[in-house]
Amino acid sequence: MILIVAVSVFLATAAGAFGLYWILESRQESLQQRFKEVIGKADAPGEGVAESTGKWIDMIRKRFTAKTAVETDLVAMLSGKELVGGRLLLNQAGYRSPGAYHAYLLVRWALPPLVVTLSLVGGKIAGVENRSIFLAILIAGIVGFLLPDFALRRRIHKRQEEITDALPDGLDLLVVCVEAGLGLNAAFVKITEEFRLSSPALSEEFDIVNREMVAGKPRQEALRALSERTGVEDVKSLVAMLIQTEKLGTSLAQSLRVHSDSLRLRRRQRAEEAAAKTTIKLVFPLVFLMFPALFIVILGPGALQIIKILIPMGAK
Repeated sequence: MILIVAVSVFLATAAGAFGLYWILESRQESLQQRFKEVIGKADAPGEGVAESTGKWIDMIRKRFTAKTAVETDLVAMLSGKELVGGRLLLNQAGYRSPGAYHAYLLVRWALPPLVVTLSLVGGKIAGVENRSIFLAILIAGIVGFLLPDFALRRRIHKRQEEITDALPDGLDLLVVCVEAGLGLNAAFVKITEEFRLSSPALSEEFDIVNREMVAGKPRQEALRALSERTGVEDVKSLVAMLIQTEKLGTSLAQSLRVHSDSLRLRRRQRAEEAAAKTTIKLVFPLVFLMFPALFIVILGPGALQIIKILIPMGAK
């Protein structure tokens, strides 16, 4: 009876989640479909429109079709105020597809009933007591609810570390490009090409910034979106420096060189700090793993010899 109730609850929860996902997806009509509907409504009453109007509509439709792929990829063009909650976390993790947020919600709400049902079925099959099954169900529900958020934040942390480690090298290349006479947009394109293999996350972020500026977004807004999208402190300081340099009209190459030196120094300090922490981190495995084994190897034979001598003496 408990198994039937658990399976029914799981199926009802899964059906509700899929229904919610289908409703949200069905309400999001594509821009291209809306454009076609508007064009169709405009063409219906005006059958006697001139041929030039038809050519103009075809031209707009072709331009729109060409930009659709770019607009689909530029989900990250939203400003920091629009990227809130789960959408901001998904953007910081690198998941920018239109259905990523709904997939994340589906996994987050469907995983707890799934693991609870599996725990219940596995406990019943293994013949575990009801008290132990209840404890396993409780732990499985908590783990299933927290696991998606933990995995997402872990992904964000790794991606931010990758961007932080590769940013000083990217700034060095940016300094070289700017001093060679390239503009900031062309320098971003060069960084995108050169770091595509060594640091895909940094290459992707600079590519998005460049495409946003090419699409007509102001440079300051594109840079601010970069800082919000990554959530890296070094990127935020770089964005603040670029915006301040543009406002005050100072030398971009000199400012980038000074900032690159400071980021390189900061990276070396982080490496030295991590090296200094290794001695403290080694205390726990030494005390709880290596020292007991050493004590057994060193003191074990002596302890056995003492026991071997003292037991006959005690018997006498």
